[in-house]
Amino acid sequence: MAESSGPKRWRPTPTNLIAGGLVIAGFLLTGVSWWFFLLAAAGTFGPGILREVGWLRDKDEFQRRAHYRAGYHAFLTIGLVAFVLVAFFRAGGTVEHPHRLATFFLALLWFTWFLSSLLAYWGPQKTAARILIAFGSVWLVFAIISNLGSEWTGWAALLLHPLLAAPFFVLAWLSGRWPRIAGILLLAAAVGFFLLFELPHIARTSILEVITSVTFILFLGPLLASGVALLVAGTRERAEDAQSVDDQT
Repeated sequence: MAESSGPKRWRPTPTNLIAGGLVIAGFLLTGVSWWFFLLAAAGTFGPGILREVGWLRDKDEFQRRAHYRAGYHAFLTIGLVAFVLVAFFRAGGTVEHPHRLATFFLALLWFTWFLSSLLAYWGPQKTAARILIAFGSVWLVFAIISNLGSEWTGWAALLLHPLLAAPFFVLAWLSGRWPRIAGILLLAAAVGFFLLFELPHIARTSILEVITSVTFILFLGPLLASGVALLVAGTRERAEDAQSVDDQT
């Protein structure tokens, strides 16, 4: 999805810092009242609104183009999911916790826009590699902490459980060298995690309850999106190589 000749280096601006502070404050103050969550909305959408009305001019042409494209990707994703859910409910479907749909759409909107922006800045291979390293690091820390203190079961568990993070780092390394292979493995990993962690929950509720959960979006979403991005990147590389060969002949 990158449109520039090379990845751009992102630096936080005063606008980013203020917006980020509002978002963090909005989340933290929900313990007092959920009306403070509107601070997160101001931090998320406020800068964009100010840019559109011409009161804030802190983006260059590349940044504006990347953000507009990310917004279009979010529109396509949210629109498609909305049509599916309208058809589902009109056909007589129900969900146990309908209030979760608002959180689901908000998480999906933010995730799609954010990931598309990263792809525009870094390109699919670097984005996928950094996401996988972040996932692997979180999983590694979790595996270590879960085997300390009262959870201690022996040195074997402490040494073996962190190995679950190894596939993330291996896939991060593969994404920079063989993007198509890494993309296929990422999609397979996402399906495997879904079957491993969510099948018991599906048996108790319904697949729609699982898919519309924020955990599903923020955990499996990056793996699925990175896999698709790498497959597209690999396909484009092969097409460009074929075109260069045709031009030479």
